[in-house]
Amino acid sequence: MSKLIAKTSIIAVATCALLSLNAMAAEAPAEEKVNYGDPTASFTTVGVSTSKDVDQISGMMGVGSNIYQLDLNRDKNTGDFSGRGRYFHVTDGLGYSVDVIGDANTQTILGGMIYKFQLNDNVSIFPMLSVGGTQTKRPLENDKYDRSSLVQAGVYAMYGFDAGHWVYANPKSTYHVKNESFINQVEVGGGLMVTDNISIGAKVEYTAPFDTPQGRMKEDTVTWLQANYYF
Repeated sequence: MSKLIAKTSIIAVATCALLSLNAMAAEAPAEEKVNYGDPTASFTTVGVSTSKDVDQISGMMGVGSNIYQLDLNRDKNTGDFSGRGRYFHVTDGLGYSVDVIGDANTQTILGGMIYKFQLNDNVSIFPMLSVGGTQTKRPLENDKYDRSSLVQAGVYAMYGFDAGHWVYANPKSTYHVKNESFINQVEVGGGLMVTDNISIGAKVEYTAPFDTPQGRMKEDTVTWLQANYYF
């Protein structure tokens, strides 16, 4: 609880400092507004997230149609680090991405595509498809890995409010070719714009039980709290 209070205090102090930037930003030329929950929108942000077991620092830089993203995670129990790097190119709602995800024991690379269907001013649907591969270090065997191809399909559905807030649901399924098993997951969450440049949010990630060579993995639910500043 003391760690959460400390993090909240840091965010509060940072928020007060960042509010002074809003007055300067108000004098800048008007730009096309984007909803920051849109996965195909190009913008720049830094953020912090926390769950029961993991802290995360994230950053994203949008340069026109090119988007670069980096997430760094630290396990609160072991101190181990993991992360994800992504390059994303989007044109007229069609996006292509390359993701590299991993830690000391498991590494994954995925290449994918996403397309935006704008149903109305507030509702958008984004079907997604990715293919790639993964490798996991074998326990007690130096430099020996189990490797497999992966195929992942999902859909991201978002409701964007006129004030800039958003809610979303993102079900997806990953097929592990070597294990001949599906990993089914769903993520739901949303964001609340507290100023033009700052949001707070939350999400819940659920993973259904799935089979591995070591046995059946139990279901897992993780809740995250988030805060972001947008440039």
